[in-house]
Amino acid sequence: MIIVRPDAYRQYMTGRKRFVLILEEQFMDSFEIEHGTRYEQYTKVTAEPGRPLADILSREVREGSDVLVIAEDDLLLTAPAVAIGPERTVATLRAGTGPLALNQVSALLEALEKTDPDAVRQGADTLTAALNAAGGLTLDDPLTGSLAKLTYAHPTWSWTDTGVFQPGVVQAAPAGRHRLSADGVGTVITGQIAVKGWPVVRSRTPGTVQSRKLFEQLTALSHYPLVLTVEDGTVSDLRAAEAGSAKAAVALEQLFTADPGHSRVAGLEFGLNNAVPLLPFNSESNATGTGKATTSVHLVLGSLPATPLQVVLPCSISTLTALDSTTPLAGAGTAAQGEGSTRPRRRMNRVTSAGCGCH
Repeated sequence: MIIVRPDAYRQYMTGRKRFVLILEEQFMDSFEIEHGTRYEQYTKVTAEPGRPLADILSREVREGSDVLVIAEDDLLLTAPAVAIGPERTVATLRAGTGPLALNQVSALLEALEKTDPDAVRQGADTLTAALNAAGGLTLDDPLTGSLAKLTYAHPTWSWTDTGVFQPGVVQAAPAGRHRLSADGVGTVITGQIAVKGWPVVRSRTPGTVQSRKLFEQLTALSHYPLVLTVEDGTVSDLRAAEAGSAKAAVALEQLFTADPGHSRVAGLEFGLNNAVPLLPFNSESNATGTGKATTSVHLVLGSLPATPLQVVLPCSISTLTALDSTTPLAGAGTAAQGEGSTRPRRRMNRVTSAGCGCH
């Protein structure tokens, strides 16, 4: 039995009287709520197969409630603002599949307990100040010989969920992401970017087969790097730094061909929550967690809802610095001593992906 401890979840703002745990039917017998003193009422709600979150909220969850949803079904992980209402705070926790699904959910709940929203917000503020002063950024990976530069007149932030959960919207739990837009006035990104790590594939439409298939095709990136050449904000070439990432290169090439908007860099997304684990399924935790770094950095391709999908690719072996500086701001260079920052560097043999037609 997995215990849900609402009183420990500091990302919910104080002052609410009701906590509601919405569980997909398959999980109802696996979770219990620990009743504390923070709320007057603690409630479990069953989500039957095929029933959307919007319907459950409107029929079974009172306004002014703090809500946590644990589900695998995409229909339970999103809802329009009109269904949420201005007074409900809704956080969702995606469950994986297979025999380790409950263990993974338990790890995310533990991370939710450990998350300090003030510390996460402070990390975002520190990063924002550093990027404001930088005037531009360099993303460098000596391992693959990749180097890219992003210049801007002033950094534009297009997304943040770095503090407490906000009412009126659905947010992935635990929170801790901060996205620098590549679409800001005067913003230009050009060069080669090495991506490696567990990706995240977001979808404009819940439950699409395309997003699940693409995630599976990109899983090799958890072990093997892929180098993307970016020209003026658009991916123009894909090269597998090792043979293992060739399948991922082909999958991205096919995505770019189907809708060229997916080859456009939407920005750099930073993970700021060091309590969050990186998990081997399509979980937002892979964008939120820092891994071994103090702050993780990810390349974001495509822009929802303009493109059907948005792909978030970790740059776990790269280091982000200000132009003309060697001080790491995010990525591998911010790893603690002994956690990867001092490992020997070697250049890798580059393997051009088969049939790449994006250059």
